[in-house]
Amino acid sequence: MQHNKTPFLCRPWPTGVGAVALVTTNVAMFIYARALGVFPQISMWGASFYTHLGFKTSSPFAAYPVKPILSDMHSLIDIGIIAGALMAALLTTEWKFRREDMQGAVVGIIGGVLMGFGTVLMPPCNMGGFWVATMALSLSGPLSAIGLLLGAYLGGIFLRYEMRRAVARVDFTLATTGEAASIKSAAWQRWAGLLVLVLIATAALFYRQAGMSKVGGLFLFGVLFGIIVQRSRFCFVAAFRDLTVSRDGRVMKWTLLSIGFGVIPFALLKAHGYQPMHMVFPFGLHNLIGGLVFGTGMTLAGGCGLGILARSGEGYMRSWLAIIGGMLAAGLWVHIYGAPVGQGWLYGKPVFLPTLLGWYGAVAFVFAFLLLFYIAIRFVEKTKHETGKHDQTRGQFVSSRSQRVDVSVS
Repeated sequence: MQHNKTPFLCRPWPTGVGAVALVTTNVAMFIYARALGVFPQISMWGASFYTHLGFKTSSPFAAYPVKPILSDMHSLIDIGIIAGALMAALLTTEWKFRREDMQGAVVGIIGGVLMGFGTVLMPPCNMGGFWVATMALSLSGPLSAIGLLLGAYLGGIFLRYEMRRAVARVDFTLATTGEAASIKSAAWQRWAGLLVLVLIATAALFYRQAGMSKVGGLFLFGVLFGIIVQRSRFCFVAAFRDLTVSRDGRVMKWTLLSIGFGVIPFALLKAHGYQPMHMVFPFGLHNLIGGLVFGTGMTLAGGCGLGILARSGEGYMRSWLAIIGGMLAAGLWVHIYGAPVGQGWLYGKPVFLPTLLGWYGAVAFVFAFLLLFYIAIRFVEKTKHETGKHDQTRGQFVSSRSQRVDVSVS
């Protein structure tokens, strides 16, 4: 038996490893300062951008006021995610600038705009609004999941149309023989990756010396999140999109398992008085609507808030356009709505499950939700297999085509 001599950190990680690493890092960061959330600070960047243009506005999220980005501990998480993914991609020689044609660029911007409006409606994004909120015992989390599923389905309809058009345009007679890739082309990436590593360490040391240890610490947590996503390819968009479009629930099962793994430490910490209302969001119809809008946007953009940050570090142009679209859309929310997120007629009240059900009841509720979600996934997967039995000819045709053509819509 041959053993892979490539170091584990340089090999693609299994999906399960990515899921466990993400939730473990999230719990650790919660103990350190706060749990993972990435889009509220992106919306603050938009408000800051408009303010610098002379159009003074307030940040949509009151907890994220407009301030210099490099001194904002929340923003440093996002910057760390980009830096971590960039470093990991370079060290494993996987970095590449992925251009977009005009249609791809427009789709990326539209996806980002929808994510921007979705984050202020839900709130916030799929990470904080569903994944973390559910393990933080907020009733808004399960409701947001329904909206995200609907949005991923709508976005998936467009992606299937886009993929069919891409396949139809493939002309193998125009294929040319390219030159073999030079080994030297990979060497510069490793050196660049080491340089990024040095810059990351220097930045963390600078914040420590400046008396901003928490800012530097959250920056390093962001770097770790970026590395995990880049190496494992764990994708929350894939979890929702694959389930609703191709009826494949593998990634979503790992997502549910990670929530089940994380809810216990969150409940224990909160039950002992540690940040009990952290990541507990308003509950109401806006969770469903915001999830639908955000889910559609993240599917078009090719990544959720965490995903587009990591993919931007890997060189994806569409992800950078989605970030820009998201921050510019969400940054206008106070002027459009007239009040920050969580205030006014649109939003319900935060519902903390232990207040309604007690601590044991709240944890049981979350596990019941995860169990029902899992049963639904199994039912969806079963319909996929049954459809395959009744349409084997079509399935064989699609399978043979997929072996000849590899079309990536990201």
